[in-house]
Amino acid sequence: MKKLPEYNVLLPDWQGPETQFDEIDEALRPMLNGTITRVAPDDKRKPVHESASTCDSLLAVHPDAIQIGAPMGTGEVIGTGNTYILFSVGLMGLGGWMTPRGADVLGWALSAAMFLLGFYAFSFALRMSHLAPRDIPIVFNRKTREVSICMLGRLRFWRFWERVGIDKVITTSWDDLQARSYKVMQLTGEAARDTHVLRLLWGEARNPRKLEGIALIGYLGWYEDAALWRLWEHIRRYMEEGGPAIQPGETLRTSGAGKLPELPPQVIAAAGGPALSVEEVTRLAGAADAAA
Repeated sequence: MKKLPEYNVLLPDWQGPETQFDEIDEALRPMLNGTITRVAPDDKRKPVHESASTCDSLLAVHPDAIQIGAPMGTGEVIGTGNTYILFSVGLMGLGGWMTPRGADVLGWALSAAMFLLGFYAFSFALRMSHLAPRDIPIVFNRKTREVSICMLGRLRFWRFWERVGIDKVITTSWDDLQARSYKVMQLTGEAARDTHVLRLLWGEARNPRKLEGIALIGYLGWYEDAALWRLWEHIRRYMEEGGPAIQPGETLRTSGAGKLPELPPQVIAAAGGPALSVEEVTRLAGAADAAA
């Protein structure tokens, strides 16, 4: 039976652990949860998929660069956040509105503890799903052959007044960037399912065998990883072969809540200037469609 085009990945299944990096700090290990399913070749001239797609992950197009989003911007975070918000409101209701009259000190203490736990959970879910940046951009600059990766700051559960934002932007070489797909177990609230993610890894400049950072890219692939590699193939063709910034008939990602974070001026300048307008990107997609 012939496979659908989106499943024609050109990478073999990966068998075994990580081999590129010998030194991995304990702080980074939790970000490498799951099992490696495929590994992109070091030689980025080699294709990884028969077809290319932005997979609804393209955030913006610059004259010399493209911005690709992360799973955080797909809208699933909002849905999950709304679920936890409702749960937290219920927890606060149990703690604040259902305290029986005449309860002793212990009863009031338990009620107050339940209300506070619900309040902090509500604050965390709200800040993460609705008050955080709409996405976490990664900028692929084919003129400088560099990749600028936005790193999200830490959101602390107990500090209800803090909002999460972009903590820093790390720029690394495109040639040194490694791509891996992983299979992880995701809890949806009703059941557990196999989910695949595409991760970017890079080593330290002085010691490439020591892992410096990890970033998620694209979206969450349910039950398979083959279609995820279409996104990497789009990026690879853009960076290596002068491929289009957007594929025929595709559009920019608009899901998520809030605004995109502002990139540092030097990153925008290196990208050739501000992002193109939606109308300009639409014309690019139409031109690519005509060329195809």
